[in-house]
Amino acid sequence: MVGLDVRAAADNLTAARAAGVTAIRDVGSPGSVTLQLLSDSEDSQLLVSGRFLAPAGQYYQALHEPVPNEDLVNAALAEVARGARWVKLIGDFRVFTEAGPSSTAEPTYPIADVRRLVDAVHAEGARVATHSTTGHAKSLIEAGVDSIEHGLGLDENDLAALAQRGGAWTPTLCAVTANAPSVDDPERHAQYLQLRERLATLLPLAVKLGVTVMTGTDVVGTIAREVTLLVEFGLEPTAALTAATTAARRFLGLPGLVEDHTVDLVMYHDDPRDTPETLTRPAAIIARGVRIL
Repeated sequence: MVGLDVRAAADNLTAARAAGVTAIRDVGSPGSVTLQLLSDSEDSQLLVSGRFLAPAGQYYQALHEPVPNEDLVNAALAEVARGARWVKLIGDFRVFTEAGPSSTAEPTYPIADVRRLVDAVHAEGARVATHSTTGHAKSLIEAGVDSIEHGLGLDENDLAALAQRGGAWTPTLCAVTANAPSVDDPERHAQYLQLRERLATLLPLAVKLGVTVMTGTDVVGTIAREVTLLVEFGLEPTAALTAATTAARRFLGLPGLVEDHTVDLVMYHDDPRDTPETLTRPAAIIARGVRIL
């Protein structure tokens, strides 16, 4: 896996806006590339996290500079000082050794260190987005993280706790469904189907409990496809659309669609509540009061 440079990141930003994405939260970049992008554009609708925070051997080597336990808080605060409004913590991940990666993900940092990180970041007015694919999400939520990215190990109690503290969940369904195991591997295929069933139960429950569900693409897919998948996984079409619009903006602290005479608005010829695929064909895009399509 290879990270993007500033020019490639800027090209992605331009392409996203041409598709109707007028506000973006980027949750992690190698070498804090998106912080460099932010310094160039000073875009209030671009929220970035800077570097990935992970220890040696528990994230993709090409994408991060390892952060040991004792440096975790200072590393996070350094990103905030550079302009990050979020920091990205890798909460659990496979362990990479010379023999290859472990079969399951393990917690990356002692939970006491995570609590110190959260408290320090919150004290500076920023928030913490956390990669988690295991049941360790429970401890991460208890430690006070603001959003869970992926969240494949969440359960009903975790969602209730996340809702109680006003947290968010970005399920990244584009990534989850990108590589379905072949039926020729019955065990893995069965696990995949069980995961889909769990998510189809948990996502509507999350909305019911008051968790802010947000659309996110990881490194694959599109926001339009993510909205379509949220509907497929049980969300009402309106709830799926708000995950990409008003609900996400409120959680991220961004202005509403019409505020201070600045308008962010995307229009379509057909109603995307009837056909989510309509989101791939915007008829007009207005960003910060300027029509760009």
